[in-house]
Amino acid sequence: MIDEREKARRRAAFEDGIHSAYLDGGMVSDAFRADAEEYINGIIDLGEMHKRLRNRYGIESNK
Repeated sequence: MIDEREKARRRAAFEDGIHSAYLDGGMVSDAFRADAEEYINGIIDLGEMHKRLRNRYGIESNK
């Protein structure tokens, strides 16, 4: 598990990114927000979050 300080850091980073997307006229899906919450809370790692994002939008991995 991750500690509260790391959760706060992750949440702030995602909220900044989401705010930036809105300022540029973008939208953030409920599915992305749900994945972000799992990442913030340490349920999934960043690699899994990227995998879900690529799968959701049909983006091939560059690995």
